[in-house]
Amino acid sequence: MRTIVFILLLIHGLIHLMGFVKAFGLAEISELTLPISRGWGLLWLATALTLATAGVLWLLQMDTWWIAAITGVILSQILVFLYWQDARFGTIPNVIIMIVLVAGFLRHSPPQPISASEPAPFEERYGAADPGKNDPLISPFQIEIDPMERLLLINIEKDPDSLYVGFEPQAFDDDINGTGILVIGWRTDGRIDVYHQPGLSPDPEKFDIAGKGLANMLEREMDGALFEITERGAQAQITFQDLDGRMIELHLEERSNRARKPFGLLAPMGQAAESPSAMPLVLLHDFYFVLRNDTDLSVKIGDRYHEPDTFPMPLDFSRIYFARYSPDPLIATLNPAFDGVLHPLAEPVNNTVTSGEIRYELTLNGPVYEVQSFSRAYKDREVKVSFSPAFPNVGTLMVGAEVSGIFEIAGDPTTGLIRGEYSVQNRNGEINIELIPSGGWLPNEPKLTLRFLYRMVPMFKEWPTTYRWTANLQRTGDDPFMMKSSWERMFDDQFKSTP
Repeated sequence: MRTIVFILLLIHGLIHLMGFVKAFGLAEISELTLPISRGWGLLWLATALTLATAGVLWLLQMDTWWIAAITGVILSQILVFLYWQDARFGTIPNVIIMIVLVAGFLRHSPPQPISASEPAPFEERYGAADPGKNDPLISPFQIEIDPMERLLLINIEKDPDSLYVGFEPQAFDDDINGTGILVIGWRTDGRIDVYHQPGLSPDPEKFDIAGKGLANMLEREMDGALFEITERGAQAQITFQDLDGRMIELHLEERSNRARKPFGLLAPMGQAAESPSAMPLVLLHDFYFVLRNDTDLSVKIGDRYHEPDTFPMPLDFSRIYFARYSPDPLIATLNPAFDGVLHPLAEPVNNTVTSGEIRYELTLNGPVYEVQSFSRAYKDREVKVSFSPAFPNVGTLMVGAEVSGIFEIAGDPTTGLIRGEYSVQNRNGEINIELIPSGGWLPNEPKLTLRFLYRMVPMFKEWPTTYRWTANLQRTGDDPFMMKSSWERMFDDQFKSTP
């Protein structure tokens, strides 16, 4: 099928070269009887190149192939109508290509999780290790959870303030953060200001994963603050004073009886982070947009009201604001930067072991335990990282060994998957590990509108590919491993934007 579509696009494109050749008198084209000016000849050439490009992108399995294909079909059909006498049969391949495009958008193929593979060859990883040797397992991994009850995001990018382009109220009720409401102010310079009620004690260091980092954290009274999410939608009334002494008023009241069909999302929280200490995994369950009908939504800064952004496409046949919320977020961070001692895991029981809040599922490669997956749960949600083949026991890994595989980050099925590659090297006893989420985010979304959005705005799926985690492990003799790890961004301008 892939080859057939490629050939169709390529031949269809080459046929359009005939119009260019005739227009510039490069050869006699008897099949085209109507005169073609040089200006229209250039359009024939552009169409040919666009269709050929679509064919190459299709063959390479690039997600952006459809953009070139639909552009080429539109240009081609314009030429068909203009030169109907000679080109009317060009409608047939155009219709076929459109059928392929529409079928691609309509087809929903949930991402398939990786399955446990056969153990990697023992000798490649551990060489001539004593068959009876089973070194304690060392894990360089960590998942941290930041409890949160609910969140709301309101954008005013099209009618910005001099300082802010959006606000993000968050509600907390836990032993770590306290109880109350916090509001992130997304600034025009890409940084954030955090305003919080006295009942909260947020950690400033955790906000380096948001935008370009924390600018200010300020405690504020928010008398009568309300932020709830019910079956009628989101309700919020939050007023506080900003760092310039202006009063900021956020008001939202949804009253629509229209049916809502929430979905899951990996929020691109970390898309603009310049120097993150961890990879943010903001998994938003029962996520939805604010409906415009029967809704009061306003943002007032000082004496001026700012118009909230709207969404250009309807969702579930309803007009919506570019304001969105989740009553059930799971905020996790993968492998926060670390510099210290790694302690061996406890002895496994039935191929599982728990260390703190992390649960490891292990597999045996010969006599050596390896990590098949590790996970952390919060309430009834879970974040799980799996490996194929299993991640090696770095303490037993032979000198000179180089191993690699794929890894996957998954939560609830509605929030899709993140997939990437891992590698481990032992250089004279020094272990170097690398994780790159090169596969990006694979959404599990049946809604046609959202699948179209994810294709139109590739940032949603591609921002994880800009993250890279490296760890260096060293030890002397029988001493414990010392590890130093960090994240870095591989920047691309398309990812530098507000939430």
